[in-house]
Amino acid sequence: MELKEYFKIFKEHIKLFSATIILIVLGSFAYFALRPVSYSASLALNITRGGIQQTGDYRYDDFYRLQADEKFAETVVEWLKNPRTVVDVYDKAGISTDSFSMRRLAKSFTAEKLSAQIVAVSFSAKDGKSAEKLSAAIPEAITENIKLLNKKQDDGTWFEIVAQDPVIIQDRIGALLIFLVSSALGIFVGFWVVLLKHYLE
Repeated sequence: MELKEYFKIFKEHIKLFSATIILIVLGSFAYFALRPVSYSASLALNITRGGIQQTGDYRYDDFYRLQADEKFAETVVEWLKNPRTVVDVYDKAGISTDSFSMRRLAKSFTAEKLSAQIVAVSFSAKDGKSAEKLSAAIPEAITENIKLLNKKQDDGTWFEIVAQDPVIIQDRIGALLIFLVSSALGIFVGFWVVLLKHYLE
């Protein structure tokens, strides 16, 4: 089939083609307008020590301490992937996890070690207040885990967590982006709708 024949087909079904595009564009705007509002939060956890171990030995510029901090940062990352820790965080925030699946618990927080002493945590919440509560509960839950590890050691140089103020923003998609993507999708769908109608005729 030559290109001019395609143009002829679309000229004959221009109303159907246009209607398909308009419906998809309007449907996309309606979906994003009616969907529940969500918030994204980012929190930085700084790993420090409760004290300095007194020793007469040369400390190599605290090289070994930095190594220990780095390994502990990896432990913090793994804790935040553990459903037990996630449930503890939500409990401290006063948010129920009864409807959560095990997979959702494991995926609730995204933790990443940025350096030997900094762990970044990101997550989503249904509203800004919940995001603030979870941001406050995360270091509390991790601190409790640290206390359990240090319970029988009585070591004043054990790790501590200092959390920075969280960054919380409402998730939004620009109207222009929605229009462009939905228009492209509408053209694609409209193309096949017109060809299918022509084929059936």
